[in-house]
Amino acid sequence: MHPRTVQETLNQLKPMQTCQELPRPAFMPNSSTERVVLGVESMKRHMTDEGWQITNGLACQGYRHCGYNLDYPQTNVCKIIEHTNPGIVVVQDIREWDVQPGNFRESEARFENITALQDHNSLNVTILKDAHQNPLYHRQAAIDMACHAWIVYYHPRIVKCLAPYVREQDLIRTYHSLNPDDIPLWNNQREGVGMSGAMSSVYPLRQRIRQFQAKLNMTWLTHPGYHRKGCCTPEYLQFLSRFKVAVCTSSRYGYALRKIIEATAVGCRVITDLPVDDVLPEIDSNLIRVHPDINIKSLQCVLEEATANYDYERQYDFACKATVRYNYNTVTSYLADALEAKRMEYDERARMLRTNGCP
Repeated sequence: MHPRTVQETLNQLKPMQTCQELPRPAFMPNSSTERVVLGVESMKRHMTDEGWQITNGLACQGYRHCGYNLDYPQTNVCKIIEHTNPGIVVVQDIREWDVQPGNFRESEARFENITALQDHNSLNVTILKDAHQNPLYHRQAAIDMACHAWIVYYHPRIVKCLAPYVREQDLIRTYHSLNPDDIPLWNNQREGVGMSGAMSSVYPLRQRIRQFQAKLNMTWLTHPGYHRKGCCTPEYLQFLSRFKVAVCTSSRYGYALRKIIEATAVGCRVITDLPVDDVLPEIDSNLIRVHPDINIKSLQCVLEEATANYDYERQYDFACKATVRYNYNTVTSYLADALEAKRMEYDERARMLRTNGCP
């Protein structure tokens, strides 16, 4: 059975048809070189810390890191705008700061007066991680902040299908990242196959693998659950480094999840159902793609072959490539460049509209 494609994945999804695409909000050029990112400091203590790495990484690229307990400890967007006059504003995914009672996230991180962005001449961008969740809620958030573009981790066509309100031409693709300091020392004493992950109907292949875990002769790490009691990423990387092969399912949405990059960075050969045409820079040749409907006997053959043919030198080379390319400073450097390019695109469009006599 051949690996799936992005189009095959789209054919299996059921987007919310009533969640209509948003028009581009008004934009006026702003010559300010100030850049701000509205972040959530407590995300460094979430079970997984990629959400912290993206805003902290932008801070390392020169963005002013605004938010509760951050370098610029302000959560009132009116005051942030007044004091900084930013040309670009990046807003962390609203789920991370619009905290509801009983949620594990930090309630003090809530940003106030986000609608002030509607009246400021800046390129307003937000992070959209899980496009399938609450599309109407995220659509309204985009309206509230006059969103000009979205930063997404996953294939733009899949994001557009799951979140029909976005404009595909205004999706800025980034990738999950790593902190090289978290990568354990190279391990030459490796076992067979390791796997971990949350269990739900979103991961049908993962569910079937879990059911036949013993037959597949793999070691399973129980998912710790989502919390902000401390980051589990270093321990997870240590676990993965024990194995020659890691199974990293991508969900029924075909998401390029962080574990694919993490497993490569610690030296694992990766088995995944990621769509074959969602190519990951530098490390794609490390992936052995399977179809999410692969039968267990066929999967067992794939795992056995990948384990038997494990090449320490080849995997060390891929580990080095992953550690360099997906270093959060590298990832956010690419992202910062993409944000500048998007601002220039909006600037040029505004100039052409003025030239043609449009308001």
